[in-house]
Amino acid sequence: MGMEPENHKMKALNLLRNRICDPKFIFKDSPEGNYSKLKFMISSSVTEACNNSILLLGPRGSGKVAVLELVIEDLLLQYPDSISLIRLNGLLHSDDISAFKEIARQLCMEHQLLFSKAASFDDNSQFMVAVLKECGLAHKTVVFILDEFDLFAQGKQRLLYSLLDAMQSVTSQAVVLGISCRLDADQLLEKRVRSRFSHRKLLFLPPSMEDSQRLLVHMLTLPIDSSFPHDYAVEFNRKIQECHP
Repeated sequence: MGMEPENHKMKALNLLRNRICDPKFIFKDSPEGNYSKLKFMISSSVTEACNNSILLLGPRGSGKVAVLELVIEDLLLQYPDSISLIRLNGLLHSDDISAFKEIARQLCMEHQLLFSKAASFDDNSQFMVAVLKECGLAHKTVVFILDEFDLFAQGKQRLLYSLLDAMQSVTSQAVVLGISCRLDADQLLEKRVRSRFSHRKLLFLPPSMEDSQRLLVHMLTLPIDSSFPHDYAVEFNRKIQECHP
């Protein structure tokens, strides 16, 4: 005996609610999308033991952080012992002293070391370089996530220079990910910083009206399989198509 009509409706409603609240369903769909591109870039750095720097650029609300978090979540599951995460935000750590102190604090937590609040700027900078070398020798990739990246590009840019310069070493193994709503964020970099940057950028642009409608139809379309009675799913999808020709 098949499901009662009311059961069909409730099951369809629950399915659609889960899809709408699940960024994985939206961002993992296209193999040519930014999710696939970003995952390939970072995983290549992990598996090939190479350094990389990438900018995620786009207006607020365009999915930069959502895609990055999905990629990081997947890679931590895939390489649980090969990735170390360091997170900074330009709104909190834009000055070099606080940025290096926060990096040192997170590295100490990650590697179960004693963190010294009294350490100087030079101490924390040298500590970061030393840990990067040790991680490289242990085939562990350190991923630096710099949110509000353009704020780190103000002033003398010592943090960015130190990070990218340390990555020039053959023993280091790191990825720097900058997130910014400024599409010209890379143009803010000083010449010495820009010369060490990988110049990889992923643009997150607002979808067109046609793309938005296509995505909406995709999200609201029921699967034609054993999940629902065939006739019910076909009729439901036909009505969705009629609403969005």
